[in-house]
Amino acid sequence: MDKKVYTSCTLDCPDGCGIVAHVKDGRVVKLEGHREHEFTRGYLCAKTYNFPERVYSSERQLFPLRRKDGRTDGAWERVTWDEALDTVAEKIRQCIRESGPLSIMHYQRTGSWGANKQLSRRFWNLLGGVTTTVGSLCSGAARAGQALDFGVRNGHDPVDLTNSRLVLLWGRNPMATNLHTVPFLRQVRSQGGEVILIDPVRSESATFCDRHFQPRVATDAELAMAMAKIILEEGLEDRGFLDHHAHDFAGYRAFLETRTLEDLCRTCELPESDVRVLARLYATAKPAAILLGWGLNKYQHSAEMFRCVDALGALCGNIGVAGGGVSHGFNTQRHFDKSVEAHDRATHHRTIPEPLLGRGLLDAEEPAVRMLFVNSGNPVNQSPNSNLVAKAFTGIEFLVVVDQVLTDTTDYAHVFLPTTTFLEEEDMLVSWGHNIIGGVNQVIEPLGEARSDLWIFQQLAERLGIGAEMNGTPREWLKRIFTPLERAGVTVEQVLEQPIRCPVAPMVPFADRTFATKSGKFEFITKLEHKHRVVPDFPLTFVTNYSKKWLLSQILEKDHPKASVRIGTATADEYGIQDNEEVVIRSPVGHLKVQVHVDERVGRGMVIMPVGTWIKRGGGANVLTEDIMSNFGQMAAYGETRVRLERLTSKVVSAAGASSPPGQGHPRAS
Repeated sequence: MDKKVYTSCTLDCPDGCGIVAHVKDGRVVKLEGHREHEFTRGYLCAKTYNFPERVYSSERQLFPLRRKDGRTDGAWERVTWDEALDTVAEKIRQCIRESGPLSIMHYQRTGSWGANKQLSRRFWNLLGGVTTTVGSLCSGAARAGQALDFGVRNGHDPVDLTNSRLVLLWGRNPMATNLHTVPFLRQVRSQGGEVILIDPVRSESATFCDRHFQPRVATDAELAMAMAKIILEEGLEDRGFLDHHAHDFAGYRAFLETRTLEDLCRTCELPESDVRVLARLYATAKPAAILLGWGLNKYQHSAEMFRCVDALGALCGNIGVAGGGVSHGFNTQRHFDKSVEAHDRATHHRTIPEPLLGRGLLDAEEPAVRMLFVNSGNPVNQSPNSNLVAKAFTGIEFLVVVDQVLTDTTDYAHVFLPTTTFLEEEDMLVSWGHNIIGGVNQVIEPLGEARSDLWIFQQLAERLGIGAEMNGTPREWLKRIFTPLERAGVTVEQVLEQPIRCPVAPMVPFADRTFATKSGKFEFITKLEHKHRVVPDFPLTFVTNYSKKWLLSQILEKDHPKASVRIGTATADEYGIQDNEEVVIRSPVGHLKVQVHVDERVGRGMVIMPVGTWIKRGGGANVLTEDIMSNFGQMAAYGETRVRLERLTSKVVSAAGASSPPGQGHPRAS
């Protein structure tokens, strides 16, 4: 029997595509875009088109697994669901009885953005609360910085880009990470506007941009400050916005005076003439929009970077106007009834910052963490300082992982519980990249014995005496979670029928010039204390980026590439590295053997590696990254990592030209 089913992609991507799945004899044979989705408009990215390969891959685990003899170095053995769940439930009871609930840690990331995934938090809160994470591996600094300026991070609807005369793509590469924005940007150009790329790398997105400005990596704050000084010097600021809708402009101006224009341009390695061109374009092409990317979000002072760029929007009056704004993401929580998570039932509280996961677990005392439950995440692969996280996981008495495949994290697990993909479950999607709410309809029956996260937690709840409070079908829970949405006139049934625009999401945030700040106005940044991190013998900035070919660590073995990095021609010449040469890349916390691609598009002083390749397959960018946290937002400051390249053919390449033998051994031994 053939059928077509509407659903939505719940993977951790801003686009949240609307999908039509083609099913034949109970098997998905093709995915195509939903033509009526206002943002994704009938086409998908390659990752989504190819998603059925993951669903039906031989790598997918379809039955519960348990380690023989309870040792993580033992082989996996298949067990029944009752055996697996009984084992997990008994361990939960034991830990609570002997050491208290904080001896259990729940780790959940955003492997799926399905709304029902938040019910796992309800389960742990109903048990009285356990140790959890706080902070972010993705956008914490951006949220914190923009909350200080605007009161909340809230971007312009992507459709509003078509009202712009100028768009600055600042540290954003939509060709790789946000594909469905590209047609809107092309429309800006077709209407006579300009699109400008600001990036230390001449990324794929440069192909549809009018100009590219290439500052040195991690100098975005300095570039924004230099532009602001020029705008003020030439009298191009919007006095009306500054006088009526902004707070402490005097403090901001004094802050700008702490650096000279010459010094700022020298720091970002751009000629003053180029910065003047950019500043004038932004100040005079009204309205002008800035789209901020994830490249800015990986440094200790990332929140301050965002604030310096936000200040440009306020300075030029591009806040609260159609076609303007400084946009990064969206306030997704407005759609949810957060009481569903039952926070009031948690009487025990302890958090470990996600960027410091390994250190936090090793330092946890009274009680130590004995049991760790992981769902929707791969922390050994995705957390900074993977070696330290792996060391901490080695000391965990009992680790449970809910996933679809055996990841780097499952190497340390005692029980594996197979979960469903979005094609096998009913849910709803609220995207962090647009304002269209997506229905997630079950397309096929779960393969093998895979079960949804909700089913897993409901089964555990039955065993632990809280079953009645976790009972409910996916549809019933969606109606509870989306009570605010239904009050606004959109029902769960409507969303499951077709993509629906959120009725309370503005096309243009802050159009009434009201901000949820203490002053009720836009708040200018007035202070930035930051020095470029210098680590002796590690002269290069390590930058992790997202691949067009896979999403985070969701890579099938057949698609897994050889571990590689990219450097620019200037860096290659400086350190004597040849294209395709194999080298050891070393940081203060780890090392990897990689192939080097010399790429003229990459700026000086940086090494780029795609995030997500697997440690067990010779990759793992986070083997190298240091566990450092941002000043605001508890964000992982991956970009503060410094590395060096060690040539295998001769000697170590260092900043001063000194040499030593190349590194040996497996990354985990570093």
